[in-house]
Amino acid sequence: MSIDSARIVCTGCDYETYEVYRPIRIRYQTTNGRAIETGCAKGWCYDCASYSDIERMNQGELHDELVSKERERLEARHHQDELNCGFLSNFRHRSEKRQLQYQLECLNEEIAELGGLLEIAKSRKPKARCLKCWSDRTALLTFDSESNIAYDFKHECGGNLQIIHDHSGPRINFRVSTYILNEEGEFLGEE
Repeated sequence: MSIDSARIVCTGCDYETYEVYRPIRIRYQTTNGRAIETGCAKGWCYDCASYSDIERMNQGELHDELVSKERERLEARHHQDELNCGFLSNFRHRSEKRQLQYQLECLNEEIAELGGLLEIAKSRKPKARCLKCWSDRTALLTFDSESNIAYDFKHECGGNLQIIHDHSGPRINFRVSTYILNEEGEFLGEE
């Protein structure tokens, strides 16, 4: 299956590039031997002078996501307790209980991953690294859902980057790339 690309343009100059959705998995090898897997984020690399895949190392964003997942797990556990109450609770709602148990297992894995990522983000010195040139001179970009403009980043010309989903770009098929990094974001290898 091929994946659509989008165009990234600057609102202040003629900068344009394609957003090609490449599936990238990052595996951090910690000093205590633990492996933590995650995806990547999109941002600007000042050394490449381009829009790029970068590490997902924003402490505030990771903390908010962790709190949200913990709240979701608490609600699922509360619902599970409600289903387990009553005289015939062992026989009623079996499929819903199995589904809830699976949801809780997935949430526990996500919370463990987010907790590990947050620990790495708090302890490391460099910012999120570019996954092309490995520079830590990067800026995270988030596009507004209505205008498709990244208001949290100013291009060197003073304009903002905008994503345009016009399906005019190439359709490319990529396999998942797994980058193995240490806790400081230094490249150790690829799987």
